Amino acid sequence: MAATIEPPTATESVRQSLTDLGEAAVLRYQGTMQAAGNHKATFDITAAGSGEMTGTLGLDGKSATVLVVDRSTFLRAAADFWATLPGIADGPSKGAAVADRWVKVPAGLIGVELADVFTPQTLGQNLAEGVETAGDRPLTDGARTKVGDVEVVRSKTGRGAVSTTAKAPYGVVKVELDKAGDSDSTSVRDLVATVTDGSAGVAKFYQDFAAAAQQVTAPVDVLTTVQESSHSFEGCGAQSCSIVVRFTNNSKLAVKVSVRGTWQGDGAALGACDAVTGPVAPGQGGGATCTLATPEWVGFFQRANSVPGNHPYSVQWSTLVLADPPDLSKVGARAAAAPADPRVRKTEGSNFVYSIGYAEGGREVVWKYGAVATKFWAEHAEQQLLVCLGTTGKVCLSRLVTATDDAAAAQGLVKQLVDGYRNTAKACPAGQWVGCAG
Repeated sequence: MAATIEPPTATESVRQSLTDLGEAAVLRYQGTMQAAGNHKATFDITAAGSGEMTGTLGLDGKSATVLVVDRSTFLRAAADFWATLPGIADGPSKGAAVADRWVKVPAGLIGVELADVFTPQTLGQNLAEGVETAGDRPLTDGARTKVGDVEVVRSKTGRGAVSTTAKAPYGVVKVELDKAGDSDSTSVRDLVATVTDGSAGVAKFYQDFAAAAQQVTAPVDVLTTVQESSHSFEGCGAQSCSIVVRFTNNSKLAVKVSVRGTWQGDGAALGACDAVTGPVAPGQGGGATCTLATPEWVGFFQRANSVPGNHPYSVQWSTLVLADPPDLSKVGARAAAAPADPRVRKTEGSNFVYSIGYAEGGREVVWKYGAVATKFWAEHAEQQLLVCLGTTGKVCLSRLVTATDDAAAAQGLVKQLVDGYRNTAKACPAGQWVGCAG
């Protein structure tokens, strides 16, 4: 007598859904959380499985544009955003000095290490802790509700809850996480977010991200400062005027220094100047000459020398230390990467593309394709075979498609394989969530 094949339990189905989420090439999160330091945070962040992130982050009602490269966070925001952060509002920068500039931000300053929260694999692992709480009954037995227009089943896990589509492959639609983060200064609480798989657009994501990240050429380092010593005006004539700012580098590192000035004459704006100097060695003095050479200055100087009376002019300046720009070599390579070639089956690399399927009528039927950044891909795939068996009634096996050292090449191949399957079968593989949105 043939053994009865039971459908997957809710625990097994939710674990599979979180495995799929962790394999996503690109995910978009929209929601709220409580950042460390008691900041109420909102976010609309798109994150790649390889760690790059872009979008917006709001703290206490003020919003900033965000980029994450190699776990380093860069923000650009108006003065009111910076004015709410300790160490910025009351420091030498005074908030306004870094307004509308890219700033390299330590995680503790904003109360969240974005890479520890939004990297797809990390989020999936956090939610999978205590997944047994989802229960032993089939997922479809759970109470149904809606997230937007999508019918979902909400399942509790040890650290929160996961809302998945009510139909296989039970893709994640919404997540709730009680806590995420590794330290008190960067741990977030009460995260609630809708989740959208953007893996089908992975190539465009990398291309757009690379273009945006190229703007981060001279980010401000808000934790390091120099001590100003004096300033003077020099060379003020018919075509230009300069302010020379002198300072001492009291830090333990050589630094580059930016001076930015906003000028006025006769109460009217005359324009702005920028100057960068350095590196200045630790303990050494330096100076930067910031020169204004605008049509407004030329007009002001002519008036001052032709119209009797007093013609005051002034400049407000900031002296800021610059951080190194992000290394975009990996980003550029991913933006230019072609999908890995499945005809050249490699077994060594850092990223592995695999398939899970079963035999039917003398042919292989694919249940899903996946990519994972671990040499233990076989164990990773094996954990999914029981769910494949329970949903198809077939004995499922996994196989390696190929390996590559490029995450984007692996993700691009998954997209290529899914698109090829869909073009032939007019549907995605039955167990496929990644790359099958819409």
